[in-house]
Amino acid sequence: MSLLALLFIAVIVLSFLYPRVIGDRLAFLLMLPVIAYTLYFYIDWQVISLFEMSVFVVGGICAGVALLFAGLPISSPEPRTFVINCFHGFKLLKKNRDYLLFQVGITCYEELIWRVFLISTLLLVLPPWVAICLSSLLFWVVHEENRPLGWHSLEFFLFAILLGIAYAVTDSVLFVWIIHLTRNVLVLSATYYEKQQAKAMPS
Repeated sequence: MSLLALLFIAVIVLSFLYPRVIGDRLAFLLMLPVIAYTLYFYIDWQVISLFEMSVFVVGGICAGVALLFAGLPISSPEPRTFVINCFHGFKLLKKNRDYLLFQVGITCYEELIWRVFLISTLLLVLPPWVAICLSSLLFWVVHEENRPLGWHSLEFFLFAILLGIAYAVTDSVLFVWIIHLTRNVLVLSATYYEKQQAKAMPS
C-alpha cells in the first residue's frame, strides 16, 4: 500500500511538471515504475477470445470516431472542413508509419497511467464518479495544448471523462486504448493535411 501511495503521488506531481519542466524522455523514464506496477497488478492476463478482441477493437474504433465527430461542434469552428481534412490527411499520414507507431505506443502508455492505474487506485478510496473526474482532470492538465481555456479545452475534458466511464464500465484497457488511438489518428490526420496545404500555398 505504501508503494501504491508513492506511485500515486509521483503521477500527480509529474502531471503538473510535464511538459513545462520535464520533457518526454524524462517523463517516460519516471513513469516506468507506474507502468510496471500497473501491468503487474491491474492488467488481467487471461487470454480473451478472438471474437471478444474483435468486438473491443471494432467497438473502440466506432466509439472513437463517434466521440470525435460529436465533439466537433464544440471544438472546431468548421466541423465539415475538419472531417474532409481528416480523410485527406489520413491518406498522407499512412505513409508515415514511424509516427503512427509512436501514436500506438503513446496512447497505450497514457491509458495505462490515466485510466488503469489512476482510476483503479482512486476506486480503492473514492466513489467511481470522483475517481473518474479526478483522473480526467489530471489527464487534461498534462495536455498543455488545452491552454488557453476554450471550447476545445472543454471538449477534450469531456472526452477524458467519457474514456474514464468507458474503462469503469467495461474494465477493458484495450477498448479505451482503441478509442483514444482512433481519435488521435483522426485529429493528427487533419492537422497534418492542413500543414501540408499551408506549405503548398504560395507565400
